[in-house]
Amino acid sequence: MTAQPLPSAAGLPADLHVTILMLSDGTVHGADAPTAGAGALWGSVNAAWPLIQAEAQRLARPVRVSVGQHDGTITAYLVHPDGRVDPAPAHPQPLMPDHVDSRWLDGALNQHPMVESVRAAHRATDWRAAQVAASRMAAQVRAELGDDHPHTVLAAEFEAFFALHARDWAAAVRLYTAVAEGRHRLSAPPGDTQRALHNAVAAWLNARTDRLSGAHGYALAHLLVRIAPHDPRALSAVVRSLPPAAST
Repeated sequence: MTAQPLPSAAGLPADLHVTILMLSDGTVHGADAPTAGAGALWGSVNAAWPLIQAEAQRLARPVRVSVGQHDGTITAYLVHPDGRVDPAPAHPQPLMPDHVDSRWLDGALNQHPMVESVRAAHRATDWRAAQVAASRMAAQVRAELGDDHPHTVLAAEFEAFFALHARDWAAAVRLYTAVAEGRHRLSAPPGDTQRALHNAVAAWLNARTDRLSGAHGYALAHLLVRIAPHDPRALSAVVRSLPPAAST
């Protein structure tokens, strides 16, 4: 595999994006790896290229790959159908819309028929009860609107807020990671997406001693590589604290 001149970021494919983590112990963890599945482990990053090349051949186009190091640095590549692996300068960020979808800011969830039970628990500072009530409301909103609606993401964020206050760290990292992914995917205000990521990182640093939460830490680390390539401190903090991948 020979390195070619760096392609321009504007020419990189924007659909499939494989993320890979280089762990502190030298092993390699892949998410969204074609034919290998999430959570694939390799002895070195070179072992991943043939699998990704096969997907590039299937698509008849290059595949984006971002490799996150345990020190927080990220290296971007293009894997071509013919097996070439080109270093890339950066992966393009999604274009922001000309205006923010008003549904992010309309306050409609404040009128949801299930919100009063959440508020009652909140007023009583019964964080566990508030978390349970918010979880029920989030499930109802999702059933009503589906995954691709801002209100569904906002309802999940409501649940995440109370999970954090209830010190249910595993639920908080799982929920805030999903919220950050949803906000990013649906072009929410970037500052709000960044705040959700920061909350997910904070929750993970508390949850990491829970042996059942390891998969959530890996999901968060891969999301940081994917959508927050300019936050090396957060990525390094998460990757360095991940449990051995075989235990997840």
